[in-house]
Amino acid sequence: MTTGREARIVRRSNRRTIPWANGAGTTAEIAAGAASRWRFSVATLEASSTFSPFPDIDRIFTVIGDHPVSLDFGGVHTLIPRLSPTAFAGERSPDCVAEGPTEAFNVMVHRSTTAASVDIVDIGAAQDVTADGRLAVLVLVLGGRLTTDLGPVDPGDCLLVERGSVRLSGQASVVVAKILART
Repeated sequence: MTTGREARIVRRSNRRTIPWANGAGTTAEIAAGAASRWRFSVATLEASSTFSPFPDIDRIFTVIGDHPVSLDFGGVHTLIPRLSPTAFAGERSPDCVAEGPTEAFNVMVHRSTTAASVDIVDIGAAQDVTADGRLAVLVLVLGGRLTTDLGPVDPGDCLLVERGSVRLSGQASVVVAKILART
C-alpha cells in the first residue's frame, strides 16, 4: 500500500496555454490525468466561437469571469450565468457568445473511465481537502486567500490533491472539482 501525499499548488502564472483543437480560442491547462482520462483548464472567451468537439468526453463548463455566455446547441440557446456549473457531452460543440471578455473553468473526463463534479463553495473555516477515493480534487481560488503547508493559494491559483490530504485555512470563494474513477 502506498502512503503519503501527492499535492501541489498550480499558480495561474505557471499554466500552459494551448490552442483549442479547432483553433478558435485558447485554454490554459491546469492539470491533466494519465492517458487523457481527465483535464482541468481555464478558457479565455472574448467574443463568439465554436467549441471543439470531444467524442466520448463529458465536460463541465463554469463561467468564472465577469461576463456570462450563451451556448447555442443547434438552435437551442442557453444562457450560462457566472458560477453556474453546466454539464454537457463533448460531442456537442456549441457556438459560444460571451457578453464581454470572460473566462470559463472546464473539467473534461473520458466518460467510460471517469466522472466529475464541480461545486462553488465559500470557505470560512479550516478544513481538509482529501483525495481519498478520488483520482483528483482541485480547489481554484476565485476570491480571497487560502493558506496551506505548501504555501498560499491566491486568486487564480489552484490546489491539486491526487493522494492524501491538505489542510486549508483562510477565507475564500472557490471552485471545487472532483474526479472519480468509474467502476
